[in-house]
Amino acid sequence: MKNNESAPLHILVVDDDDNIRMILQKALSKLGHHISLEKSAEEALASLQRSHFHVVITDIQMSEMSGVELLREIKELNPLIQVYVITAHSNLEYVIQCMKGGAYDFFEKPLKMEEIISTLNEASRRVLRWNQLYKRYSAV
Repeated sequence: MKNNESAPLHILVVDDDDNIRMILQKALSKLGHHISLEKSAEEALASLQRSHFHVVITDIQMSEMSGVELLREIKELNPLIQVYVITAHSNLEYVIQCMKGGAYDFFEKPLKMEEIISTLNEASRRVLRWNQLYKRYSAV
């Protein structure tokens, strides 16, 4: 695997803000990623049971279920899904809860697309590496 090699990701964006979902879909689709959108944690969990995702980007504050609770549910479903949290109100308590829960990183609002893209490039390389390892060891 070359350092600049990456794979298209299957990304689920979960946010109750229509603008955030549309901005992320537009920007990340242009990079060749496959984007699915949900406006609530409940809808996200239903999607996660129907489809495979490499990455979930979720808002931390949503009406019915918080992003922290969604993170826990995702990790129970599939611990290999890379979860990134969006927050407008970062505080140490949320950061600790999310990091303990298995979040890979935080994106603060207003979103910085270059930061998100850089992070997703790392996520893509990680998925490629995991796939290589899986193929190597499942063939044994």
